[in-house]
Amino acid sequence: MNDNNIEYDFINVKKTPVSEDFLRDVVHQLGMDVVLNSKGATYRKLGLKKMDLKEEDLLQWLVKEQGMIKRPLIEHKGRFWIGFDEEGILDFVK
Repeated sequence: MNDNNIEYDFINVKKTPVSEDFLRDVVHQLGMDVVLNSKGATYRKLGLKKMDLKEEDLLQWLVKEQGMIKRPLIEHKGRFWIGFDEEGILDFVK
């Protein structure tokens, strides 16, 4: 973003959590499988895979443990993007 002179607000969700409503919108638009980092240390440490949780339960865990959100999570004009793909991100924010 800096290299391309694109203004943005950086939010560290571990320090400044996003709201449950915001996460609902992200999950609704992208899907839980895209939003939840099921390969991360927190997911494994909590043993969530063994719990066979429904999407609503996983959402509540995401609200509590926002480090499990895949990053970067970018919001632009009411739409969301997740993941490191410089070209894709630049197309997304145009």
